[in-house]
Amino acid sequence: MLTLRFVTRSLAPALVSVAVASSFAAETLTIVVAGKETRYSVADLSKKTKATLVEIDDPVYGKKMRFDAFPLNDVLAAAGLDLASATDEIVFTAKDGYSPNVSFDRLKKYHAFLAFAEAGKKPGTFGKVSQGKTRLSPAPFYVVWTEGKAIEKEVPWPYQLVKIEAVRFSEKFPKLYPTGAKDDSAAMRGFLTFKNECVRCHSINLEGGDVGPELNSPKNVTEYWDPSTLRTFIENSYAFRYRSKMPPFPQLKGKPIDDLLEYFRFMKDKKVTL
Repeated sequence: MLTLRFVTRSLAPALVSVAVASSFAAETLTIVVAGKETRYSVADLSKKTKATLVEIDDPVYGKKMRFDAFPLNDVLAAAGLDLASATDEIVFTAKDGYSPNVSFDRLKKYHAFLAFAEAGKKPGTFGKVSQGKTRLSPAPFYVVWTEGKAIEKEVPWPYQLVKIEAVRFSEKFPKLYPTGAKDDSAAMRGFLTFKNECVRCHSINLEGGDVGPELNSPKNVTEYWDPSTLRTFIENSYAFRYRSKMPPFPQLKGKPIDDLLEYFRFMKDKKVTL
């Protein structure tokens, strides 16, 4: 069994003040709540919430890491978000268009932090991580969870973060919804899988992430991939492409992938046109 350890302690305000007096202070994070868009630098955030030292078993770096970070829920509260509000999801956006989402339920269940540097270093200072065939810094901001590798597949770990938006998912992404599908249908189950696992990188009808290809318009992915190959590719993309940006999804093997393909097929008749 994996043994996890995480450590948090408040950083002295003076330490944060000195740290943010670097050129990184110009880097900002856009937070959107109730349609209001506000930009925050590390210096701005340090005035609204306390920075904390966080130590986790980090699945992105593949080792134990220590970060200077702000509690994400405190950041969201400072921006005016109430987790009991009508919105129900947080959508993150990275520099490259990667756009994962997380439900309020998971924000309440687990412990998320907005890391702005490795522990004791200047804001924006991170060691590089591997992304496909490249290596890059997670700066300016990186969302980490103190539960670490134990919840690697349950929550997103977005880095190079530039925007956070509180949304009602059905209103933010209406063209993703399989309107007309029954609640207990394979298409609806597949939609929930797409929402939780795929929308962070892929779009349907141009709604969703920009890292991976659009999967419905003008051609639905099932119209140019045969089902058997598509199932195998989703389960293990590395068997097709070395250092693929798309990670393997062995946890979806079997029925979850079948349901996902049913969702894709259902959406074939709901394409958008430009």
